[in-house]
Amino acid sequence: MAMFLMTTSYNLRNRMIKNRFQHSSQTIHKYFHEVLVAMVNFSREMITPPSFNDSSNGISNLCDFDMIFRYVVVRWEGTTYNSRVLIETICNPQHNFPMPPSEKYYLVDAAYTHTRGFMAPYRNVRYWLSDFRSGGKAVGKEEIFNQCHARLRNVIERAFGVVKARFPILKRMTPYSFTTQTKIVMTCFSIHNFLQQISVADRLFSEYDNEVELESDNANQNQNSTTSAF
Repeated sequence: MAMFLMTTSYNLRNRMIKNRFQHSSQTIHKYFHEVLVAMVNFSREMITPPSFNDSSNGISNLCDFDMIFRYVVVRWEGTTYNSRVLIETICNPQHNFPMPPSEKYYLVDAAYTHTRGFMAPYRNVRYWLSDFRSGGKAVGKEEIFNQCHARLRNVIERAFGVVKARFPILKRMTPYSFTTQTKIVMTCFSIHNFLQQISVADRLFSEYDNEVELESDNANQNQNSTTSAF
């Protein structure tokens, strides 16, 4: 387990793990994949659908307002548009996507279409919290709506910030097979949920707990999902 956590938390290659733990490459490979299988099973307990007692947000990850991921689908290689990921996820019964009841909705960003069950912000109107901090208070119903929307949806930006900071392997994935990569992604979200649910005193959760804007590292993230299409 220690070898596995060091690999995912520090994105270390087998050579460095071999030197640190003084085990053969075969032993490291064997136990890494044994732990990975166990963690995928663990994810079924840690990533559970939303209850819809409160609104949730984010696609193809659903995240509640406690920064706990309630749904994760990892099925696409390379760069895939968010809208395509959402449509294919909903339409494929194997994904068991938890559609909200008629009176509930998910908050989504402008990359998605505003439709039943999915509430998107107004387009061509200020949206990001940094826009309001630098450009003054919201003016008009569209900007007021967008500011409230951004403040609520900001939780998934913060949740992703915690996951990516804790698991650098998600930013630069080791060249495992795609199947192994998807399992690693699920494992990272499972550990994130576990730590949040047991209310452990954690520096990263504390650091990202405030309403801070975690805008995309590149301007295109609002238009497409990157590797492994979370």
